Amino acid sequence: MEQYFYTETMTVMNADADFRSLLKPSALLRYVEQISTDHARAFGMDDQFFKERGVTFLVGKQALKFDRVPQRAETLTLTSRAQVSKHGSVKRITTLTDAEGKEVAMVDCRWIVASLAEGRILREPGWTVENFWNDTVEDELPLQLHKCKDGLTSAGEWTARYSQCDLNGHLNNAFYLDLVCDALPLEIVRKAPVTFASINYHREIPLGETVEVLYAPSADGWYVIGRHNGQTSFECYLELEK
Repeated sequence: MEQYFYTETMTVMNADADFRSLLKPSALLRYVEQISTDHARAFGMDDQFFKERGVTFLVGKQALKFDRVPQRAETLTLTSRAQVSKHGSVKRITTLTDAEGKEVAMVDCRWIVASLAEGRILREPGWTVENFWNDTVEDELPLQLHKCKDGLTSAGEWTARYSQCDLNGHLNNAFYLDLVCDALPLEIVRKAPVTFASINYHREIPLGETVEVLYAPSADGWYVIGRHNGQTSFECYLELEK
């Protein structure tokens, strides 16, 4: 069955590249956040649409993988597909292809719909949009975290500053990967770029609030956890190029 999808092109900006002139993993998540918003707006789901219904979309978890990390100034084609809500979660798969049509990256993002008035997650959006949702989107990435309870090293505390927060007044979903990479020892991130990451957002970190970040080697990569007010804020597992 033919899939409904949305596509647009983006060019890797200087500010989105790291010291290797390669696309930062956090920037990849920002690109996906933008195409997701553009896709919704193209089908009439803009800010006013959600305001009238008293709901918002939140990211519960997401994962990314690079087959090849794109370079600065490279133009990429993003193709995004959304699946109907199942068990309270909307799966959105976004693939990135290069100028030759080869897939270089994929992001598997799981959205949830929340009622602003009731402060709870809704199992179904409560509306339908023709030619937007797919019954099934086959692709997916592993979302497991390879958790560690022992051997965690504290990387210190981070405060959610103005430049790191988004329109919701809390730490932006993409910025968490900057925080995670900054928390790892410098000799680790200098060796190789990130090729895979899975992150689970448990509790928002509001503007001005502080989170302690801890890390440990795990499986084939690193496990990173953030704690805020005595509770887990986020967990992340990432792997670097071998």
